Amino acid sequence: MYTEKDKNLINKAADCADLLSADLQAMVSADDLLLGEITLALMNDARILNNKLERIRYLVTSTAEGNPA
Repeated sequence: MYTEKDKNLINKAADCADLLSADLQAMVSADDLLLGEITLALMNDARILNNKLERIRYLVTSTAEGNPA
């Protein structure tokens, strides 16, 4: 059902979301307090995005392996 291109795209997006979350986590301890507070708000958005992409990745990989989603 999903092409290899589709699988690669979702894997790339999910991996990027993981990296974004890790980078934001590091930014929380920024010297500038305002930057740290802004980062906290962005971390929640990144977590939501990451969770959604991981669900899509699961659906794509479980369907590709022949397991019903």
